[in-house]
Amino acid sequence: MICENCGGEYRMKDIKCPFCQSENPVLAEIRREQALAKFDADARQLQSAVSQKAMKKWTKLLLTVCGVLAGMALLTGIVLAIWAPVRARLNYQAHLRGQQELEELFAREDIEEICHILGRDKNADNYPKFAEIWDVYSAYSSFCYYAETLEQYKEEVYRERYDEAGMREETGQSADRLIWYAGNTLRLCRQYGRDRVIQGNEALFEGYREEICSRLREMGVSELLLEWMGREQDDMQEDSRFRQAVDLITEAYMKQYYPK
Repeated sequence: MICENCGGEYRMKDIKCPFCQSENPVLAEIRREQALAKFDADARQLQSAVSQKAMKKWTKLLLTVCGVLAGMALLTGIVLAIWAPVRARLNYQAHLRGQQELEELFAREDIEEICHILGRDKNADNYPKFAEIWDVYSAYSSFCYYAETLEQYKEEVYRERYDEAGMREETGQSADRLIWYAGNTLRLCRQYGRDRVIQGNEALFEGYREEICSRLREMGVSELLLEWMGREQDDMQEDSRFRQAVDLITEAYMKQYYPK
């Protein structure tokens, strides 16, 4: 026979053209008809093997299963419709209990425990007043940590551990962190104190702000630097005034560590 693709001549029994490897269309049609015939035979054999009674039985079972599933879906929808408002009330009651617990701690001025509870098992966003406290106290407590570190450097044990150059480096690193957290605290206090949303924590923030400013003044930081630290800014460490404040504090403490 002649190949329809390349025009080459080959035998009828060849599955493919030996020249271009095109499929023999005659044999391909024969194989397709054989496959369809086998499929029809298998279908008739299966139909004859399954009795009409069995077909009815399985059809009934299938319909029963579908009915059960539909009933379960309907029941689930009813339960959810009933449970949703109940759950909402329970969540609201839990919120009120959490609010009351936090207010009691606030009245006792136990700010550290408030932050501990919010960080442990409460969503701070649900308690805006205490979310603000958490933000401010996190920065404020870090400021206090580095202020205490600088005070500890006055102990003789640190001068036994470091020479004067090493002591200056340690002091500078702590002063760097001190100014960073002081600036964060002052900016947050200003932001929350001026957002015109009265939460009841404004007096607490004002106290933090006054304490930080007072301690920084004692370290030699000027009013102009304090005003700058409290402003909103992208990256205060890139500003020359940041290094100026760090250097002032470092020098102030170095004079205390090594009085002339």
